[in-house]
Amino acid sequence: MKNLYLPITVDHIARVEGKGGVEIVVGDDGVKEVKLNIIEGPRFFEAITLGKKLDEALAVYPRICSFCSAAHKLTAVEAAEKAIGFTPRDEIQALREVLYIGDMIESHALHLYLLVLPDYMGYSNPLRMVNEYRKEINTALELKNLGSWMMDELGSRAIHQENAVMGGFGKLPDKATLEAMKRKLKEALPKTEYTFDLFAKLEQYEEVEGPVTHLAVKPRRDVYGIYGDVIKASDGNEFPGEDYREHIKEFMVEHSFAKHSHYHGKPFMTGAISRLVNNAGTLYGKARELYEGHKDLLGATNPFANNLAQALELVYFTERAIDLIDEALARWPVKPRDEVALKDGFGVSTTEAPRGILVYALEVRDGKLNYADIITPTAFNLAMMEEHVRMMAEKHYSDDPERLKFLAEMVVRAYDPCISCSVHVARL
Repeated sequence: MKNLYLPITVDHIARVEGKGGVEIVVGDDGVKEVKLNIIEGPRFFEAITLGKKLDEALAVYPRICSFCSAAHKLTAVEAAEKAIGFTPRDEIQALREVLYIGDMIESHALHLYLLVLPDYMGYSNPLRMVNEYRKEINTALELKNLGSWMMDELGSRAIHQENAVMGGFGKLPDKATLEAMKRKLKEALPKTEYTFDLFAKLEQYEEVEGPVTHLAVKPRRDVYGIYGDVIKASDGNEFPGEDYREHIKEFMVEHSFAKHSHYHGKPFMTGAISRLVNNAGTLYGKARELYEGHKDLLGATNPFANNLAQALELVYFTERAIDLIDEALARWPVKPRDEVALKDGFGVSTTEAPRGILVYALEVRDGKLNYADIITPTAFNLAMMEEHVRMMAEKHYSDDPERLKFLAEMVVRAYDPCISCSVHVARL
């Protein structure tokens, strides 16, 4: 029958955070339309914090997500400090980055082992893998628990951290706890290297090979990391993070409660692979060695490389956290917090959350929040993610529909989306 358009639908993408689906419309002559239907209900975190006292607003933001609550809290705190003209001491910044790395370790371990690996091992969920892949599941839980414990010690709790405040921390763990954290990180290094070796053997589907523009935060001090004030693109362009609105445009699409984003009029990608594409030259240690030996698997043209990039970052950030703890211990005892004076101002923080660039723009007036704009990695990624699902569909639309659904979900999972984070609305 000619011109018969049939939808292939995934109502709920499994093993991702939040509620989203895929709709692929196929006709007799190919793929007609691909939609990532983000149907998580709108959330109003920017709007509900307007008019609140600044510290009260900062306590709300980590509630945006339990997967990356430390990322939200620390990025918001830095934006607020920039707005009021405060710069934290180096040792405070080092310990904040250790807290952020705890988030990175926990999130990457959960994504790789419990969300991605079942696809490759032929299981519908990780619980079914326990008997045959007990080592992998134990490794996932050990790394996850390490990251969670780091956030608990430095952030006062594993999720929705309250201990990171303007001026520093409410309190700091004692020296013995930081030394124990360093020991545990050293013990975890072989597990991170095992993770990299495991994911280096997994397929990266050639169906989605193609040019991709990657954006990442340019790290401070020219050391691969999380914090930076400049956004770097793989097309050679760089711009101050505070100018993000001049280069990245958000726009509404009918099928999604989350906006899509374009960089200079085109979809783009952000995340672990984007950090490597732009900043691999700032790696050091074992991670640098692994990167040099696997460049062919960590290129810019395939979203599935994001999985291996996260595995490489597990190695790197474990080593980096050890060095940052040493940096803080060299100045011990560390005063937890400096007093801050609230002033009117506007500040933008751009950091690297587990899933990519996270932007917070905050304006403070009379000690209260007057303006807030938050853009999350998933909101940045959705347009490119949809394009990669289209590429996969164009290669497999005539296959068994169940096979196409499976491959489409795999593409989405490679991005490690955090759907709930992506659906904010700034105005009621």
